[in-house]
Amino acid sequence: MLPYIHIGFRDYPVYGLLMAVGAVLGWLLCRSRARLAKPAMEPEHVTRIYLLFGAGALIGAKLYSLALVWPWLVQDLPHFWEDPQLFLQHYLYGGLVFYGGLIGGLLCLVWVLAARRARFAQLETVFLPAVPLVHAIGRVGCFCAGCCYGCPTDSWFGVCYPEGGLAPAGIPLVPVQLMESAGDLVLFGLLLLPVYRTPGRRLALYLLGYGALRFTTECFRGDAARGLAGPLSGAQWISLACLAAGLVLTVVLCLRAALRPGKARSA
Repeated sequence: MLPYIHIGFRDYPVYGLLMAVGAVLGWLLCRSRARLAKPAMEPEHVTRIYLLFGAGALIGAKLYSLALVWPWLVQDLPHFWEDPQLFLQHYLYGGLVFYGGLIGGLLCLVWVLAARRARFAQLETVFLPAVPLVHAIGRVGCFCAGCCYGCPTDSWFGVCYPEGGLAPAGIPLVPVQLMESAGDLVLFGLLLLPVYRTPGRRLALYLLGYGALRFTTECFRGDAARGLAGPLSGAQWISLACLAAGLVLTVVLCLRAALRPGKARSA
């Protein structure tokens, strides 16, 4: 709908600009939540961990996207020496997959915990709400760029893309990017609520909420870039894994709460 915006003497991709805006807002949110952690985190420490998570997420998102096009990448690899700029533009610029970024961020989380740079409760309180916030803004960027587009529809809310973009032109499509963005904002609001007393509650809510959201929105996707694995897309299989992990974590937390010595004595 709006792949580029003209600023000064240059055209800038709206997707990249919104990703940058989301990253900055996520960073500001994490720094503002540093004092809510127990114990509180220094803002400078928050910034270092945020940059680490961001680097892991970008690497994971790019590696996942390359895995989806691996056969074509290997086939086109000899053309790198003929026109390296065209090859890099086709395979390395853009093309980020959220679940790859989430996996990369989780691997960084494991490293931070193993290195004892922070406690799990601190990381969950400070950083987790930023994930759906940044993702929601990024999905608006997807909508503007025309990637991750929806399937054709006859409904009144269908959107038509112009010629020359990534999405099919002149066909009403489900605005699945905006649907997911709205769901992410709801998750963001829920994760901000000050009602989570036990570490792991926020993470369980996010895994259950986003797993259900993404599994549903994938049913309305019209692009083939997400990859299919049997009857479901790759993202839907990962969504089922998120739902299972969130459910297991919820059960474990409930059992731990029920088996606390104080509760047992009162019963």
